[in-house]
Amino acid sequence: MADNPFESIQAKVSEMLNAKGLQNLENPITQLIRQGLQDMEFVSLEDFEIQREVLNRLREKVHALELRVAELEKRT
Repeated sequence: MADNPFESIQAKVSEMLNAKGLQNLENPITQLIRQGLQDMEFVSLEDFEIQREVLNRLREKVHALELRVAELEKRT
């Protein structure tokens, strides 16, 4: 995977446009893609994995609490 996603996308767009004989459209298209990507907010894979772990732990706690509540409801 490329370090710079813009370079990877630009290379793919260039390849596609060259195959179709549309080289003169490359610059405006890559500029639009670059601007669109810059406007997006990305998180690192590490941050994503951390949040996934937090969510999994919360799901486990909620499940345990649901079981506990069900057990307490049976007692009453």
